[in-house]
Amino acid sequence: MNYLIIENVLPPDLLLEITNAISQGPFDNGKSTANGLAKTAKKNLQLSAAAHGELLHKIGQVIESNAMVRSFALPHKISRLILNRYEKEMDYGLHSDGAYIDDVRTDISFTLFLDDPSTYEGGELVIATASQQFTFKLPAGRMVIYPTGALHRVTPVTHGVRNALVGWIQSRIKDAAKREIIAKLNLVPNTLSSDEKYRELATLTGECIQNLVRMWGE
Repeated sequence: MNYLIIENVLPPDLLLEITNAISQGPFDNGKSTANGLAKTAKKNLQLSAAAHGELLHKIGQVIESNAMVRSFALPHKISRLILNRYEKEMDYGLHSDGAYIDDVRTDISFTLFLDDPSTYEGGELVIATASQQFTFKLPAGRMVIYPTGALHRVTPVTHGVRNALVGWIQSRIKDAAKREIIAKLNLVPNTLSSDEKYRELATLTGECIQNLVRMWGE
């Protein structure tokens, strides 16, 4: 599975706003944003979008503008964000996300963890592929982004509370394998451009990257 973990995605002042919003609530039943079989699998709460829509939109803008997100995901659109809350005995069973959310094609998913992992037990994000499983329980402020489509779940919380932001990105490059090629090529100019003797090579690589985006983009 092609995934990326990013540290310090949000600035401290925005994290403080999120903490305040969590303390204020209100929270709605998480089933309200699930469809089909996912509705029966989902047992959690979510921060009211009606009360905190402006904050959630601001968070989405910061995530979309993150340099590593832009290099890895080549975002075209970002869906609404959901701040999920899992209290004791809450979980999200194995499910797949919808192909479109808010008219945004869901090419890439992300989960931004908001709590110190030592403050709760359980609550791991588990992503299942055909050959193996990947498990994530990251420190507060770290985000994992990965191609949408794989079955995944959140294990039951057995102690404490787990809060996390989730959302979906429509990429300018629909195919995950092609996105991976571009993401790896982006490392070349990003690394070499600081050295004058490699500046021309970095420029030529940048030209190739942009031509591939034109060739494969939508």
